[in-house]
Amino acid sequence: INKTLGGSEMISQENSTGRPLADAKWLENHHRAKLPERTAFAKKLAKLNPKNIVDLGCATGLWLELLNDILPSDCEFIGIDSDKESLKLATERSKLWDRKVKFLHLDLEKEVDKIPPSDITLAFNIFPYIDDLDSFIKALWNRSPHGVLAVRQYDGASIRFGPMDTAIRQKMELDLRIATENSQKFHHYDMDRTFSALHKSNYNNFEYSFELFERVSPFDENFIPYYQGTLIWTIQHLSEVSANNLKKWMEADALMKNRYFYEVDLVALLS
Repeated sequence: INKTLGGSEMISQENSTGRPLADAKWLENHHRAKLPERTAFAKKLAKLNPKNIVDLGCATGLWLELLNDILPSDCEFIGIDSDKESLKLATERSKLWDRKVKFLHLDLEKEVDKIPPSDITLAFNIFPYIDDLDSFIKALWNRSPHGVLAVRQYDGASIRFGPMDTAIRQKMELDLRIATENSQKFHHYDMDRTFSALHKSNYNNFEYSFELFERVSPFDENFIPYYQGTLIWTIQHLSEVSANNLKKWMEADALMKNRYFYEVDLVALLS
C-alpha cells in the first residue's frame, strides 16, 4: 500500500492480512541489515542439535533459509504463518532446500493448539501480534515435548537514530507511541510485556540477554534500505509538525555522513 505525504512515497509495510511491519520487502531489508547478528544467533541455535524446528510467524521463510545453510539436512523445518501470500513465497524459497519442510497456514493465537511440538520453537518478533501472551506461552509449554523456546523481541522504545535535537526527538517519540497504541494492530513497545510473560511462564531461565544492533555512518549498503524504511515508516505515524521536522533532519544530511542508528533486542532461550 503506497501513499504520498509531503511529496514522499510512503509505504505501509503491512502484509496482506494487515499486520504492520510484515511486508515481504520490509522483512527482507530488515533481514539483510541484521544478517551478521542473525547468522551468529543461528549458529548458536545449531549447537543445540535440533532434529526439528517450528518457526512461528515464519513469513517468507528468511530465518529458515538462514538456518538451512547452517543445520544438517536431517533437521525438519515447519513454518507457520497467518498470511497466505507470505507462505507462498516461503514455499517457493524452500524448493532448493535439501530437507523435509512443510508450511502451515494458522492463526497462531486462535489455533495455538495446532502448533506441533518441536526441539526448538522460534518466536522472533511475533509476540507483538498476540493479545493474550500469557495464555499463548502457556499453550506452547503444554506441547509435549515443549523443547526450547527461542525468543527475539525488538522494542520500539529502544530504536534510536541521530544525532538529533532532544526536544524534537521527545515530541517525535511521543507522537509515535500514541499513534501505534491507537492503531491496536500490534504492540510496538513490547519488551516489558514479553519479559514479564516469559518469567511468569513454566519455562525455565536458560538464558536471557540483550543484543545491541548498531551502525554508524558511513553505512553499509545492506543496512541503508532498512534504515531509510524505518525513517519513512516513522514519518507516516507522526504529527504534521514532527513529520516535517524528521523530513528536514533527513534532508539536512542526505548523504548520511553524520548519522548513527541502534536498537536493542531481548533474546531468550528457554526450556
